[in-house]
Amino acid sequence: MKKEIYINLFQELADTLVNQQIKSLDPSLDGGVFCKFCKTIHGRCIDAIYALAVAYDYFHDEKYLDALRGLLNYSKNLLCDDGGLYNDLQTDWRYTTVFQEIDIIETLNSYEKTLPLDVVEILKHRAQIHASWLYENLDENCGAVINYPANNALALYLAGRYLHKDEYIAKAHHLADYVFHHISKSNLLYGEAKPHDLRTKRGCYAIDLGYNLEETLPALARYASLANNKDMLDKLYDMALSHIDFILPDGAIDNSFGCRNYKWTYYGSRTCDGLIPLCFIFGKRNPIFYEVAYRNTKLIKECTFKGALYGGPMYQKHGELPCIHQTFEHINSLAYAMTHLSEIKEDSDVDLPSDKPFNKYYPEMDSYRISQENYLADITCYDCNIPYSGHASGGTLTMLYSRKLGPIIMGSVTEYQLTEATNMQVPLNIAEHRSLLPRFEMKIDKTVYASSYFTDTKKIGECQFESGMMNRNGEYLPHSDFVISYQFLKDRVIIKIDDYHLDCPFILPLISGQIKINKGKLIQKNNIFFLTPGFNASEYIIEKDHNQIEVEVIVY
Repeated sequence: MKKEIYINLFQELADTLVNQQIKSLDPSLDGGVFCKFCKTIHGRCIDAIYALAVAYDYFHDEKYLDALRGLLNYSKNLLCDDGGLYNDLQTDWRYTTVFQEIDIIETLNSYEKTLPLDVVEILKHRAQIHASWLYENLDENCGAVINYPANNALALYLAGRYLHKDEYIAKAHHLADYVFHHISKSNLLYGEAKPHDLRTKRGCYAIDLGYNLEETLPALARYASLANNKDMLDKLYDMALSHIDFILPDGAIDNSFGCRNYKWTYYGSRTCDGLIPLCFIFGKRNPIFYEVAYRNTKLIKECTFKGALYGGPMYQKHGELPCIHQTFEHINSLAYAMTHLSEIKEDSDVDLPSDKPFNKYYPEMDSYRISQENYLADITCYDCNIPYSGHASGGTLTMLYSRKLGPIIMGSVTEYQLTEATNMQVPLNIAEHRSLLPRFEMKIDKTVYASSYFTDTKKIGECQFESGMMNRNGEYLPHSDFVISYQFLKDRVIIKIDDYHLDCPFILPLISGQIKINKGKLIQKNNIFFLTPGFNASEYIIEKDHNQIEVEVIVY
C-alpha cells in the first residue's frame, strides 16, 4: 500500500533521530543529534522539531516528545541575543532561522493543545523572537539566494496570523510578489545565485531544479494556499508542471546541470526538506503530482539503510557513511505526508512526462533534453556561476538514463569542493573519488583544465558543438578546441569527437551499460565513485585515433 511507505519511512527516520540524539549533563551537547560521519552536531538538526511533534501525535510515544524537548534545549546554543539562529556553530550564517520559524509555527498551529505547557511556552517565545528577526533582516536585498525570501513569505505569513501582526503579513505578500518576478520563459523559477537577476555571458539564469522542487516551490505553494491567493496558485501549478519534466522515471530529480548541484543527492538536495508538500497541494488538481511524490519517496526509501538516509543510491555499497543532514531535513517532507495521508489514492498509477518521449531546449539553462522511447539524455552548455559551483558546460552529456537499465551517466560537478563545508561530506576513498562527467581533462601545475568547464561552446549542427577546455576560473587552455557530436539511436548513443589535437584522453564514466569503441583505443578502465549524486561507475579512458574518437554507449 502506498500509505505504508510514507508511514514506515517516516517512523524509521524519526527513530534514527531519537537514537542519535545526545543525552548529556553538558548543556552545550544535550539534545543535539550526533552525526556519526561528520563527528559533529549539525545545527540544523533542530529543523526536525515539527516532524517529532507529528511523530509524537501519530505514534503516541513519549520518546518523540523527549527528543523534541532535546532539540529545543540544544537550539539554545545557536540562539543569538537578537532572535536569529546560527546555521552551525562553525558559521555565522543565520538566514536558516526562517526554516526554524516555519517548523515552530506549524507545530503550534497543529499541536498547541496537545503538547505540554512548558514546551508550548518555549515555542511561543521562539516564534516571537525569530519572527521579529526575520521581519527586520531577511528580505530580497539581504544577500541570500532566492529560496530564502520565498520561505520567508511563508514564515512571516504564518507568524503574522499566529501573532496577529499585520506588518508581517504585508511583508510576506511583498516577498512572494518579488519572487514571482523571477520566472523564466520555460516557466522555471530562477534566482539561486547572488544577485537573483544574474545573467551569464550566454544569457542564462541561476536555476537549480533540486532547490526549486524541494524547497522554494513548496514554500510558495503553502503560502499561496494559506493566503488563498488563487492567481498565484494557478501560476504555481503551471510552474510545478514544468518542473516535473525533470523527474526521472525512478523518482529522481534530474539536477545534472543545476547551478547548485554540488549538493545533489539524486533524489533531491542535501539541505532541502523535499517535494511532498508541493505535490500534495497540487495532487488535488492532477494525480500526476501524487505519483511524483510516491516515486520520489520510494527512491528515498531505497537510499535509506538501517534508519539513515544516505546522500545517494550507492553510498552504502561503496562504504561511505551517512551524514545525518539528509535524515533530519527530508523527514520534514514526510511529516507533511503524515498529516495528509487521507489524500493518498492507493489505486492511482499515472505516467510522468519522463515516461514518454519528448525533446526540448531550455534557453535559460542553455540545455537540451532528449527523450527517446528507450532512454533520456541531457546535453548542457550552461555557464551559470562556474567558479562557484563547478558544474558542467561545454556541450557535455551530463545525464543518460535507460528505461531498462536505469542511470548510465549521472554527472554533476567537475571538481568536488566543500562549497558549504558544514553541509557537505568528504569522500573516504579519495583515490577512487572522481567526477562522473564525460570529458577531456588535463592537469597543469595543479590546475585542472576540462572540457566540462568550457563556456564558449558554439552549436554548429543538430547535437553538434565546437568545444574546448578551460579551468574552474574560466581560463582557456590553448589549442584544446574540438568538435563533439551526439547521435541518438534506438538502443545506443554515439559520441563522436573530431579535430582534437591534444594528447590527453577522453574520460567516459558509465554507471551501467556497455560501450563499443569504433575509433580510438581503450587504454584504461577504473572503478570510481563520486559523492554527487552518489554512484559507482566504470571509468573508461579512451585515447584518440588520428584526432578522432567514436564511442557507442549501449543503453538497452
